[in-house]
Amino acid sequence: MRLERHSLIRSLFDKYIEMYASRDPRLTEDFSETFSGFTGGRDFLVRDRDEWAQAIRQDFSQVTGRIGIEMLDLLIQDLSSDIVVATASFHIHLPIRDHFLSGETARLVLIFRLESENWKIAHSSISIPYPSVGENEAYPINRSEERSRELEALVKARTRALQVANDKLELQSHTDWLTGISNRRNFERLLAQEWNRAIRTGLPLGLIIVDVDHFKGSGANSKVEWVRVRI
Repeated sequence: MRLERHSLIRSLFDKYIEMYASRDPRLTEDFSETFSGFTGGRDFLVRDRDEWAQAIRQDFSQVTGRIGIEMLDLLIQDLSSDIVVATASFHIHLPIRDHFLSGETARLVLIFRLESENWKIAHSSISIPYPSVGENEAYPINRSEERSRELEALVKARTRALQVANDKLELQSHTDWLTGISNRRNFERLLAQEWNRAIRTGLPLGLIIVDVDHFKGSGANSKVEWVRVRI
């Protein structure tokens, strides 16, 4: 392939990619009147220029900010004096928080035809590995946002459940399971806390020890004597 022809095809492809990435509506002017193709998320063929222009406008209206195109590979073919082809693979980086396309490989085939001394896009076919899009979508963003909301709700619910479980474990670790009163671990924790407080404030610390008779019980007729201490 002659260098000038290679440069021509590459410039045609680069122009398309730049206008598409920057959401430039003038891109529709480069389509041939006899255009054909298909989009990555729809299940029908585009049979004329107007249908494709409508799909492009829908794409641009759904994602208005510039998108990132990370090129992986490009094949250029010079088929005849008036027909050239560019086949590319790349990653798409949408300006949204869910980067569900960033790790996927998109494939694009563009056929350019020389018409009345102007190169026009006669065919475009793009393959992107994601599920079918919804109505009036170019990308499955609504489904992605819905999934994000579901995941956020799930994370919040599980965080609450984990907090409840942790609170319960914290209570159990400081409480005697039979009587429901504080155990030795909680006593030592509170003693260390009050000891440190006394050191900081310079105030005295008092400790009262109460011995409860027959607390453990010795049979069916045993009883527990409850003692209330006033301080």
